[in-house]
Parts: sequence; C-alpha cells; structure tokens
Amino acid sequence: MATALRVKILELGKFYAPERGGIETLLRSLCEGFVGLGAEVDCVVANRTFRTVHETLAGVRVHRLASWREAMSISLTPRYPFATRRFRADLWHAHFPNPLADLAAVFGPRRTPLILSWHSDIVRQKAALRFYLPLQRALLRRATRIVVATPYHLEYSSYLPEFGSKCVVIPYGLNLDRFELDADGRARVASLRREAGGRRILLNVGRLVGYKGHRYALLALQQLPSAVLWLVGTGPLEFELRALAGELGVTDRVRFWGDISDKDLPRFFHACDVFVFPSISPNEAFGLVQVEAMACGKPVIACQLRSGVPYVCGDGISGLTVPPANPDGLADAVNRLLSNDAYCLQLGAAGRRRAHAEFSELVMVQRYWDLIKDLVAERAYS
Repeated sequence: MATALRVKILELGKFYAPERGGIETLLRSLCEGFVGLGAEVDCVVANRTFRTVHETLAGVRVHRLASWREAMSISLTPRYPFATRRFRADLWHAHFPNPLADLAAVFGPRRTPLILSWHSDIVRQKAALRFYLPLQRALLRRATRIVVATPYHLEYSSYLPEFGSKCVVIPYGLNLDRFELDADGRARVASLRREAGGRRILLNVGRLVGYKGHRYALLALQQLPSAVLWLVGTGPLEFELRALAGELGVTDRVRFWGDISDKDLPRFFHACDVFVFPSISPNEAFGLVQVEAMACGKPVIACQLRSGVPYVCGDGISGLTVPPANPDGLADAVNRLLSNDAYCLQLGAAGRRRAHAEFSELVMVQRYWDLIKDLVAERAYS
C-alpha cells in the first residue's frame, strides 16, 4: 500500500473491540490499518466500569477511561475531555456523534489538525439538541476536514452544507475476505438452501427494532407465496413480529434465527436469493449489511431514505430502491428480481465488484491515509 509515514494519531471513539457495533468495527479497522502503514496510534474510548485500562491490541494503544454510568447514551467519563492534552499526537480523528470526543477536540490545542468523521446528524434526543448545538457548531468550525460516508450524508444534513468546503467523501469499508467460502462454507450453504424447502430465500440481518422496518417485510411476504423470509438478529420487537406473522398467516414462511456467529453469517448471505433491507428512517445512516450482501454477490432491495442507504444500494446498479414503509413496492421489487434470474445475477455480480472497489476495508484505510498525509504536510508547511 502506501509509503510509511511517521505520524502519531489520536483516535477518539466511544467504545473499542471487543465491544460490537458498526462504529466500533470501523474504529478498529482504521486503527489497525494505520498501524500497519507505520503510524503510532492511541485510541481513547470509554470503559463500561469505573476503572481505567490501558492495553495494546494489534499494535494499537487502547485507553479505556473509567466511566460511572451512561445517561442518554453518553458515558459519564470525567477524564475523557482532557484526552487531547494527555495523549499528544500529530493529528486527531474523532467520530460524531460523541459529546465526549467533541469536548476533547474543541478544548484541545488549536494547532493540531482534526479529522471529524460525521456518521450522521443527531436525529434522536432532539430536546437536548438545542443545548448541544453550540458545542456542535464549535466542533464543525474546529474541524480541519469533515469526512462523510456518502454524498447524501452531506446533501441531507441540516448542519454540514455550510461547511461543505471542508467535507470529503470516504465510504465505510469492511474486511471482505471473510465473505469468501471454503469447502465447509459451501456445504453449509447447501444445507441452508435445503432448509428453505425449494422456496426462494429473502434475508434480513439486523436488530429487531422499529426503524428497521421488519413489519413491512412481513406484509410484503403475503404477496410472495414462493418465498421465505429469514430474519437474523434479536431485539425488543421479536414477540410483536412473531404475532404479526401469525395474524398475516405467514408463520410457516418466516424464520427467526436469532443471533448467529460471525463465522456462520457469510453463509446465510450466500444462501439467500435477495437481501431485503426495509429500514424506514434516516436513523439507518449507511447500512453496512448491504455491503456484506453485495460482497456475496446478492442483489439488495432497500428504501429511498434521506441517508446514505440508497447510495450504498445503488438503484439499478447493484440493487433496487423502493419507497419506505411500502409493502406493495417491496413485494413488486422482490417479484421483479425473482422472476428474472438473469437480472438478479447481473445486479449481484455488479454489487460484488462495487463492494470491492468502493466499500472494502483496504480502500477505506488508504483513502483516510491519503487525507492524513495531506493534512500532516499542510501543517508542516504552515
């Protein structure tokens, strides 16, 4: 990859592996990627207990700072706002939204370049947002560059267009190697296909919560007698969704798989015919599971949200998009694919190529690294 650069980076995150989550996965990929390119990386995050732990994981110095508890999804970590003064670095990288990181960045030394990865506007906790807006605005002014995952993150944001000259698009990336099948994997895929009893498999992977739109997938299933719907994941709406499946008369064609292992998950993607992603709210800011499906050569059906979801899906390129909360539109899109195997294969193959070209971990890390090199050079000559 790139020539080694001697640079010290401070990553400001919320939690770090083995904590699970989309941003946690991204943070680990970037930290380890930068270390692999020759950087020194300190990563400051909150701990789940009131105990500070310093450890080195795959070359990354991880600092889990003591926290009392969480309030409104914010860890109460008193030492975090001073992290940028305690852990000296040539460049900081913060992930928004995270008020602790925002405070650390705003009150840290002014000369240090700051990359701010803007994952989404704050769409919940709106009552508290009006008190938070002054800090958010100070953070946006302080940032040297603002990274968004898709052009839609900038277009649909209520706050970023004013700072558009600072914004750079770098899509999220995943380790796509784990989606290649070995002999055991192929055998497992064949077994899963047999479990479908000859019906076409519609797959969704995600927490069973309201904004994921599972109810609309169940409603659409009524119009798809040749298909089964497999839901991978758990969440508070499982009982309600099971009851809805019973009311709709589709219980025999819906399977709740619960949580499955990281090793087994790629096999579910390979086993399915279509990946259905019916999230109905911009709370779904990107949808990394779409990339996972694309990496396995599967077409995606997603909703036309005011977020990065349609960009990732690639309407007419690697998938189809439909209006949100519209079971008829969802059913029509599924029928369009299942009735045309050639088109289904065409979208799946294009999605696989697109996943490797745009959404791989290596591509993402390289794009961030190029940005870091530019900012370090700017600082050296300023």
